Amino acid sequence: MANAGAWFDGSGAAPALPPAPPVPASIAVKANNSEYVPSDLRAASKRVGNAAMRAQIVFRDAGPFTFGVLGDSERGRFWWERLFNPGENAFIDQWRTLQASGVDFTLQLGDFVSVGNVENYREYVDIVDREWTKPILRCLGNHDRSAPNDEADKTLYDAVFGPRDYYFDHAGWRFVSLDSSDRKVTTSQLAWLKRVLAVPGPKVLFTHVPPAYLKNRPIMPALRKLAISSDPVAQPAGLGGYLKDLITNYFKNGASEFEDIVSNGGVKAVYMGHIHAFWAADYRGVRYVISGGGGSPLYRPLPPGYPQHQFAHTLRVRIRASGLVETVFPYKGKPFALPPVRL
Repeated sequence: MANAGAWFDGSGAAPALPPAPPVPASIAVKANNSEYVPSDLRAASKRVGNAAMRAQIVFRDAGPFTFGVLGDSERGRFWWERLFNPGENAFIDQWRTLQASGVDFTLQLGDFVSVGNVENYREYVDIVDREWTKPILRCLGNHDRSAPNDEADKTLYDAVFGPRDYYFDHAGWRFVSLDSSDRKVTTSQLAWLKRVLAVPGPKVLFTHVPPAYLKNRPIMPALRKLAISSDPVAQPAGLGGYLKDLITNYFKNGASEFEDIVSNGGVKAVYMGHIHAFWAADYRGVRYVISGGGGSPLYRPLPPGYPQHQFAHTLRVRIRASGLVETVFPYKGKPFALPPVRL
Protein backbone atom coordinates (compact mmCIF):
# COMPACT_ATOMS: atom_id res chain seq x y z
CA MET A 1 0.00 0.00 0.00
CA ALA A 2 1.16 3.52 -0.68
CA ASN A 3 3.21 5.06 2.09
CA ALA A 4 2.15 7.82 4.40
CA GLY A 5 -0.43 9.89 4.98
CA ALA A 6 -3.82 11.21 4.49
CA TRP A 7 -5.75 12.22 1.43
CA PHE A 8 -8.65 14.43 2.33
CA ASP A 9 -11.01 15.36 -0.47
CA GLY A 10 -8.26 14.87 -3.01
CA SER A 11 -5.53 16.86 -1.26
CA GLY A 12 -2.14 15.22 -1.42
CA ALA A 13 -0.89 12.68 -3.92
CA ALA A 14 -3.00 9.57 -4.19
CA PRO A 15 -2.13 7.75 -7.43
CA ALA A 16 -5.14 6.57 -9.43
CA LEU A 17 -7.57 7.56 -6.68
CA PRO A 18 -10.20 10.26 -7.20
CA PRO A 19 -11.09 13.12 -4.89
CA ALA A 20 -14.12 12.85 -2.66
CA PRO A 21 -17.44 13.98 -4.13
CA PRO A 22 -17.28 17.79 -4.37
CA VAL A 23 -19.03 19.98 -1.83
CA PRO A 24 -22.04 21.69 -3.46
CA ALA A 25 -21.22 25.25 -4.48
CA SER A 26 -23.93 26.74 -2.27
CA ILE A 27 -22.41 25.14 0.80
CA ALA A 28 -18.87 26.11 -0.17
CA VAL A 29 -19.93 29.74 -0.51
CA LYS A 30 -21.53 29.69 2.91
CA ALA A 31 -18.44 28.17 4.46
CA ASN A 32 -16.41 31.13 3.25
CA ASN A 33 -18.90 33.66 4.56
CA SER A 34 -17.48 35.11 7.78
CA GLU A 35 -20.98 36.08 8.93
CA TYR A 36 -22.18 32.50 8.66
CA VAL A 37 -19.08 30.79 10.06
CA PRO A 38 -17.45 32.94 12.76
CA SER A 39 -13.72 33.48 12.46
CA ASP A 40 -12.97 31.53 15.65
CA LEU A 41 -14.61 28.39 14.26
CA ARG A 42 -12.88 28.75 10.89
CA ALA A 43 -9.57 29.08 12.74
CA ALA A 44 -10.39 26.00 14.86
CA SER A 45 -10.06 23.84 11.75
CA LYS A 46 -6.28 24.23 11.95
CA ARG A 47 -6.32 22.74 15.47
CA VAL A 48 -9.16 20.23 15.64
CA GLY A 49 -10.13 19.54 12.02
CA ASN A 50 -9.76 16.01 10.70
CA ALA A 51 -6.71 16.86 8.60
CA ALA A 52 -5.06 18.64 11.54
CA MET A 53 -5.70 15.68 13.83
CA ARG A 54 -4.48 13.19 11.23
CA ALA A 55 -1.20 15.10 11.09
CA GLN A 56 -0.77 14.40 14.83
CA ILE A 57 -0.94 10.62 14.45
CA VAL A 58 2.48 9.03 14.81
CA PHE A 59 2.70 7.28 11.46
CA ARG A 60 3.91 3.70 11.17
CA ASP A 61 4.67 1.75 8.01
CA ALA A 62 3.75 -1.52 9.68
CA GLY A 63 3.46 -3.23 13.03
CA PRO A 64 0.79 -3.41 15.73
CA PHE A 65 -1.27 -0.40 16.73
CA THR A 66 -4.47 0.44 18.56
CA PHE A 67 -7.34 2.82 17.84
CA GLY A 68 -10.49 3.83 19.69
CA VAL A 69 -14.10 4.05 18.57
CA LEU A 70 -16.40 6.53 20.27
CA GLY A 71 -20.11 6.71 19.50
CA ASP A 72 -22.80 9.36 19.68
CA SER A 73 -22.21 11.89 22.45
CA GLU A 74 -24.81 14.63 21.85
CA ARG A 75 -26.80 15.25 25.03
CA GLY A 76 -30.26 15.62 23.51
CA ARG A 77 -31.96 18.78 22.32
CA PHE A 78 -34.93 18.68 24.69
CA TRP A 79 -35.26 18.26 28.44
CA TRP A 80 -37.10 14.94 28.17
CA GLU A 81 -34.32 13.46 26.04
CA ARG A 82 -31.81 14.20 28.77
CA LEU A 83 -33.76 11.98 31.17
CA PHE A 84 -32.17 9.11 29.27
CA ASN A 85 -28.55 10.26 29.62
CA PRO A 86 -26.21 7.63 31.11
CA GLY A 87 -24.41 10.33 33.08
CA GLU A 88 -23.83 14.05 32.75
CA ASN A 89 -20.11 13.56 32.07
CA ALA A 90 -20.32 10.20 30.31
CA PHE A 91 -18.81 11.46 27.05
CA ILE A 92 -15.79 13.17 28.62
CA ASP A 93 -15.24 10.40 31.18
CA GLN A 94 -15.28 7.73 28.49
CA TRP A 95 -13.06 9.68 26.12
CA ARG A 96 -10.50 10.27 28.87
CA THR A 97 -10.45 6.56 29.70
CA LEU A 98 -10.11 5.63 26.05
CA GLN A 99 -7.18 7.99 25.53
CA ALA A 100 -5.47 6.66 28.65
CA SER A 101 -5.85 3.07 27.39
CA GLY A 102 -3.05 3.48 24.88
CA VAL A 103 -4.89 4.19 21.62
CA ASP A 104 -2.96 5.81 18.77
CA PHE A 105 -6.06 7.75 17.70
CA THR A 106 -9.84 7.71 18.04
CA LEU A 107 -12.64 7.82 15.48
CA GLN A 108 -15.88 9.41 16.68
CA LEU A 109 -18.91 8.16 14.77
CA GLY A 110 -20.89 11.41 14.52
CA ASP A 111 -23.57 13.21 16.53
CA PHE A 112 -21.08 15.08 18.68
CA VAL A 113 -23.53 18.01 19.01
CA SER A 114 -27.32 18.01 19.44
CA VAL A 115 -27.85 20.37 16.49
CA GLY A 116 -25.32 21.98 14.18
CA ASN A 117 -25.33 25.59 15.31
CA VAL A 118 -22.51 27.96 16.23
CA GLU A 119 -23.06 27.72 19.99
CA ASN A 120 -22.89 23.92 20.03
CA TYR A 121 -19.88 23.78 17.73
CA ARG A 122 -18.03 26.25 19.93
CA GLU A 123 -18.76 24.14 22.99
CA TYR A 124 -17.54 20.98 21.26
CA VAL A 125 -14.38 22.65 19.94
CA ASP A 126 -13.65 23.92 23.46
CA ILE A 127 -13.98 20.37 24.81
CA VAL A 128 -11.66 18.97 22.15
CA ASP A 129 -9.11 21.74 22.71
CA ARG A 130 -9.15 21.03 26.44
CA GLU A 131 -9.36 17.24 26.53
CA TRP A 132 -7.51 15.70 23.62
CA THR A 133 -4.23 13.96 24.29
CA LYS A 134 -4.49 11.51 21.37
CA PRO A 135 -5.78 12.57 17.95
CA ILE A 136 -9.52 12.33 17.37
CA LEU A 137 -11.17 12.29 13.94
CA ARG A 138 -14.87 12.08 13.24
CA CYS A 139 -17.70 11.19 10.89
CA LEU A 140 -20.56 13.56 10.17
CA GLY A 141 -23.80 12.67 11.98
CA ASN A 142 -27.32 13.85 11.27
CA HIS A 143 -27.32 16.01 14.42
CA ASP A 144 -24.11 17.73 13.34
CA ARG A 145 -26.00 19.29 10.42
CA SER A 146 -28.19 22.39 10.72
CA ALA A 147 -31.36 20.32 11.30
CA PRO A 148 -31.09 16.79 12.76
CA ASN A 149 -34.18 15.21 11.22
CA ASP A 150 -34.99 17.40 8.22
CA GLU A 151 -33.33 18.75 5.09
CA ALA A 152 -30.18 20.40 6.37
CA ASP A 153 -26.89 21.92 5.31
CA LYS A 154 -23.49 20.93 6.63
CA THR A 155 -21.77 24.29 6.59
CA LEU A 156 -20.29 24.24 10.07
CA TYR A 157 -18.93 20.73 9.72
CA ASP A 158 -17.37 21.60 6.37
CA ALA A 159 -15.72 24.71 7.78
CA VAL A 160 -14.46 23.26 11.05
CA PHE A 161 -13.69 19.61 10.27
CA GLY A 162 -13.24 19.48 6.50
CA PRO A 163 -14.38 17.02 3.83
CA ARG A 164 -17.22 14.71 4.71
CA ASP A 165 -15.72 11.71 2.90
CA TYR A 166 -12.04 11.04 3.45
CA TYR A 167 -9.49 8.30 3.97
CA PHE A 168 -5.97 7.81 5.29
CA ASP A 169 -3.46 4.98 5.55
CA HIS A 170 -1.77 3.80 8.73
CA ALA A 171 0.56 0.83 9.22
CA GLY A 172 -0.69 -0.99 6.14
CA TRP A 173 -4.38 -0.41 6.83
CA ARG A 174 -6.71 2.00 5.05
CA PHE A 175 -9.25 3.94 7.11
CA VAL A 176 -12.28 5.40 5.34
CA SER A 177 -14.96 7.75 6.67
CA LEU A 178 -18.17 8.03 4.65
CA ASP A 179 -20.95 10.58 5.17
CA SER A 180 -24.35 8.91 5.67
CA SER A 181 -25.82 11.75 7.73
CA ASP A 182 -28.67 12.31 5.26
CA ARG A 183 -29.71 8.67 5.81
CA LYS A 184 -28.44 7.77 2.37
CA VAL A 185 -25.26 7.46 0.34
CA THR A 186 -25.19 8.89 -3.17
CA THR A 187 -24.09 7.42 -6.48
CA SER A 188 -21.02 9.65 -6.54
CA GLN A 189 -20.10 8.62 -3.01
CA LEU A 190 -20.42 4.95 -3.91
CA ALA A 191 -18.22 5.39 -6.98
CA TRP A 192 -15.63 7.18 -4.82
CA LEU A 193 -15.80 4.46 -2.16
CA LYS A 194 -15.31 1.69 -4.71
CA ARG A 195 -12.17 3.38 -6.06
CA VAL A 196 -10.79 4.11 -2.59
CA LEU A 197 -11.18 0.45 -1.60
CA ALA A 198 -9.60 -0.81 -4.83
CA VAL A 199 -6.10 -1.13 -3.37
CA PRO A 200 -4.36 -4.08 -1.70
CA GLY A 201 -4.50 -4.47 2.04
CA PRO A 202 -7.14 -4.49 4.79
CA LYS A 203 -9.53 -1.62 5.38
CA VAL A 204 -11.76 -0.25 8.14
CA LEU A 205 -14.80 1.88 7.39
CA PHE A 206 -16.62 4.39 9.61
CA THR A 207 -20.05 5.87 8.96
CA HIS A 208 -22.83 7.28 11.10
CA VAL A 209 -26.08 5.63 9.97
CA PRO A 210 -26.20 1.82 9.59
CA PRO A 211 -27.35 0.39 6.23
CA ALA A 212 -30.80 -1.16 5.96
CA TYR A 213 -29.58 -4.71 5.28
CA LEU A 214 -28.46 -4.91 8.91
CA LYS A 215 -31.92 -4.25 10.33
CA ASN A 216 -33.40 -7.31 12.07
CA ARG A 217 -30.09 -9.14 11.82
CA PRO A 218 -29.37 -10.75 15.21
CA ILE A 219 -26.36 -9.95 17.32
CA MET A 220 -23.54 -12.50 16.98
CA PRO A 221 -24.19 -15.68 19.01
CA ALA A 222 -21.25 -15.13 21.37
CA LEU A 223 -22.85 -11.88 22.59
CA ARG A 224 -26.53 -12.77 22.81
CA LYS A 225 -26.49 -13.31 26.56
CA LEU A 226 -24.65 -10.14 27.49
CA ALA A 227 -25.27 -9.05 31.05
CA ILE A 228 -24.54 -5.32 31.05
CA SER A 229 -25.07 -3.17 34.10
CA SER A 230 -26.70 0.17 33.40
CA ASP A 231 -28.52 2.82 35.37
CA PRO A 232 -32.31 2.51 35.32
CA VAL A 233 -33.86 5.36 33.36
CA ALA A 234 -37.37 6.73 33.58
CA GLN A 235 -39.52 5.98 30.53
CA PRO A 236 -41.75 8.97 29.69
CA ALA A 237 -45.02 7.85 28.17
CA GLY A 238 -45.98 8.28 24.53
CA LEU A 239 -42.52 8.51 22.97
CA GLY A 240 -42.33 5.23 21.09
CA GLY A 241 -43.57 6.44 17.71
CA TYR A 242 -41.52 9.64 17.84
CA LEU A 243 -38.36 7.77 18.67
CA LYS A 244 -38.97 5.09 16.05
CA ASP A 245 -39.50 7.65 13.30
CA LEU A 246 -36.85 10.22 14.15
CA ILE A 247 -34.14 8.66 16.25
CA THR A 248 -33.52 5.04 15.31
CA ASN A 249 -33.36 4.13 11.64
CA TYR A 250 -31.17 2.73 8.89
CA PHE A 251 -30.32 4.15 5.48
CA LYS A 252 -31.95 2.51 2.44
CA ASN A 253 -30.84 4.65 -0.49
CA GLY A 254 -27.57 3.20 -1.71
CA ALA A 255 -27.57 0.39 0.87
CA SER A 256 -27.48 -2.57 -1.54
CA GLU A 257 -24.63 -1.03 -3.56
CA PHE A 258 -22.82 -0.19 -0.33
CA GLU A 259 -23.19 -3.82 0.78
CA ASP A 260 -21.58 -5.18 -2.37
CA ILE A 261 -18.75 -2.64 -2.42
CA VAL A 262 -17.87 -3.27 1.22
CA SER A 263 -18.17 -7.05 0.93
CA ASN A 264 -15.83 -7.15 -2.06
CA GLY A 265 -13.47 -4.33 -1.10
CA GLY A 266 -11.24 -5.89 1.51
CA VAL A 267 -13.08 -4.21 4.40
CA LYS A 268 -12.54 -6.08 7.66
CA ALA A 269 -14.77 -3.98 9.91
CA VAL A 270 -17.46 -1.30 9.64
CA TYR A 271 -18.19 0.89 12.68
CA MET A 272 -21.47 2.79 12.90
CA GLY A 273 -23.32 4.95 15.40
CA HIS A 274 -26.73 6.68 15.22
CA ILE A 275 -28.63 4.03 17.19
CA HIS A 276 -27.80 4.56 20.86
CA ALA A 277 -27.03 0.94 21.65
CA PHE A 278 -24.46 -1.81 21.10
CA TRP A 279 -24.66 -4.55 18.46
CA ALA A 280 -22.18 -6.64 16.47
CA ALA A 281 -22.39 -9.30 13.77
CA ASP A 282 -20.34 -10.85 10.98
CA TYR A 283 -21.97 -10.64 7.56
CA ARG A 284 -20.50 -11.60 4.19
CA GLY A 285 -17.02 -11.71 5.66
CA VAL A 286 -17.20 -8.27 7.30
CA ARG A 287 -17.47 -7.40 11.01
CA TYR A 288 -20.21 -4.81 11.60
CA VAL A 289 -20.48 -2.99 14.93
CA ILE A 290 -23.06 -0.44 16.02
CA SER A 291 -21.50 1.60 18.78
CA GLY A 292 -23.83 4.47 19.66
CA GLY A 293 -23.04 4.67 23.37
CA GLY A 294 -20.62 7.58 23.57
CA GLY A 295 -22.74 9.45 26.11
CA SER A 296 -25.96 10.24 24.26
CA PRO A 297 -29.39 9.40 25.71
CA LEU A 298 -30.22 5.70 25.89
CA TYR A 299 -33.81 5.67 24.70
CA ARG A 300 -35.76 2.70 26.03
CA PRO A 301 -37.25 0.56 24.76
CA LEU A 302 -36.14 0.48 21.13
CA PRO A 303 -38.57 -0.96 18.58
CA PRO A 304 -38.45 -4.68 17.70
CA GLY A 305 -35.68 -5.47 15.25
CA TYR A 306 -33.31 -2.85 16.64
CA PRO A 307 -30.29 -3.51 18.89
CA GLN A 308 -31.46 -4.17 22.43
CA HIS A 309 -28.19 -3.91 24.38
CA GLN A 310 -28.32 -0.30 25.51
CA PHE A 311 -25.45 0.95 27.61
CA ALA A 312 -22.82 3.68 27.36
CA HIS A 313 -19.53 2.30 26.07
CA THR A 314 -16.46 2.75 23.89
CA LEU A 315 -14.36 0.33 21.84
CA ARG A 316 -10.62 -0.26 21.82
CA VAL A 317 -9.43 -2.03 18.69
CA ARG A 318 -6.01 -3.68 18.56
CA ILE A 319 -4.51 -4.40 15.15
CA ARG A 320 -2.07 -7.30 15.07
CA ALA A 321 -0.48 -9.36 12.31
CA SER A 322 -3.20 -11.96 12.77
CA GLY A 323 -6.07 -9.51 12.51
CA LEU A 324 -8.24 -7.28 14.63
CA VAL A 325 -9.29 -7.63 18.29
CA GLU A 326 -12.09 -5.44 19.69
CA THR A 327 -12.69 -4.83 23.38
CA VAL A 328 -15.87 -3.14 24.58
CA PHE A 329 -15.52 -0.88 27.61
CA PRO A 330 -18.89 -0.24 29.26
CA TYR A 331 -19.17 3.04 31.13
CA LYS A 332 -20.40 0.99 34.07
CA GLY A 333 -19.45 -2.66 33.93
CA LYS A 334 -16.61 -4.99 33.06
CA PRO A 335 -14.83 -4.89 29.67
CA PHE A 336 -15.42 -7.80 27.31
CA ALA A 337 -13.85 -8.87 24.03
CA LEU A 338 -15.56 -9.66 20.76
CA PRO A 339 -14.48 -12.72 18.77
CA PRO A 340 -11.34 -11.74 16.79
CA VAL A 341 -11.43 -10.81 13.13
CA ARG A 342 -8.82 -12.86 11.30
CA LEU A 343 -6.97 -11.67 8.22
